[in-house]
Amino acid sequence: MMKQYTKLPIPKDTAWDVPRYKWKRYMHWRIKEFFTSIYSLIIWFPTIWKDRHWDDYYITKLLQKKLEFHRAHLVSENRHVNIDRDNYWMTVVLNLLERKHTEYYQLERYDYIVLNDEDILGDALSENLDEYVAKYPAAKRAALKKYSHHSRLEDKETISLYMGMIRQQKADDLIFEILKRHSAEWWD
Repeated sequence: MMKQYTKLPIPKDTAWDVPRYKWKRYMHWRIKEFFTSIYSLIIWFPTIWKDRHWDDYYITKLLQKKLEFHRAHLVSENRHVNIDRDNYWMTVVLNLLERKHTEYYQLERYDYIVLNDEDILGDALSENLDEYVAKYPAAKRAALKKYSHHSRLEDKETISLYMGMIRQQKADDLIFEILKRHSAEWWD
């Protein structure tokens, strides 16, 4: 099941308006930093525990968690004027990362293919790939152009496979394009 992120509700008050944690002002900065570091270890522990050094999934999973924490912090503090825009773009990136992890764009074509119950081998298909191919004409054009040297390119199953690969690559590119353009603005 794919997780769907929504924009976080922005509080009416800001961190500047609310007199929170008055006791913190009397605490030495080293002690505050120590407790902040302990808190950081606690919230990152489940993610680090599951981390492996295998492929890009784990790199982007770390990025996804960092964006979740960062977005929650920025929105809860509500200290700058563009928080609504930052909340929007972070949510877009989180949703794209989730779709990348579930390989949504590569697997979407299977929503248009139904295996018959009586056929265990999956030879008899009830498919509606024409609808999928017609739904994304730009991806079809890009697939035909990029994979024109393949012999079975007239087959709609092959075209839909390449279309999924093109769309997945486009989503990956979009993630890093948004990060390149907007991540420098995401600070508190």
